Amino acid sequence: MAGNRNLKLVSYKNEQEWRRGITSQIINALQEDTRISDFQTLVVPGGTTPGPIFDDLSNCDLNWSKVIVVPSDERCVPLNTPRSNYFLIKQTLIKNRAVDAQTITLYDGKGDSQDLEETNKRISSILPVSVCVLGMGEDLHTASLFPDSPELATAVTPNAPSAIKVSVPTQPEDRITLTLRVLMEAKHIHVIFKGRAKKQKLMESYKISEPRKAPILNFASKATFHYVE
Repeated sequence: MAGNRNLKLVSYKNEQEWRRGITSQIINALQEDTRISDFQTLVVPGGTTPGPIFDDLSNCDLNWSKVIVVPSDERCVPLNTPRSNYFLIKQTLIKNRAVDAQTITLYDGKGDSQDLEETNKRISSILPVSVCVLGMGEDLHTASLFPDSPELATAVTPNAPSAIKVSVPTQPEDRITLTLRVLMEAKHIHVIFKGRAKKQKLMESYKISEPRKAPILNFASKATFHYVE
């Protein structure tokens, strides 16, 4: 599902411009969606890279009470620990003006089939996603769509549920991830990343175009990629 060959890559001079550019596009898209929707769904990644952007977003003037924030994926760990994406998002985004935003977790500590069924019901009720922000790992994974995950093939099928549990041999915990269908159907998709090494790997993989080995390529036809060294 790599789509056409027109990768939209925006490079920024410095981190300040990177932060400002991404933040303004997210806010503009959410404000645009307020005119046609009763609520806005904002999917965001965990990790440390988006922290400064979340800090800027949290101070933006928006009707945050109508925004529902959802992690793109979650580790199967307690939600009050730093390895939880939900924990990091609560710490860095759900504050200041954004304190009134609603949040949905992908994992509540059980991880059984009944819990995942309830998660899928919650996610399905707030689709389509208004704005999807994705990170990108050095192995070109995004969300928990890892190239070495046995469940990757299921996660990228058009009829996949909204969220599935995946195992990743290179990671210490199982994870819950939003599937490709949900992420790709977002009205706006932004991929944020830093570092020359990641950019080089992205461009090399883009030329070969093998989404199975580089899951981020599934978004090449629709997302805007935001890069800073």
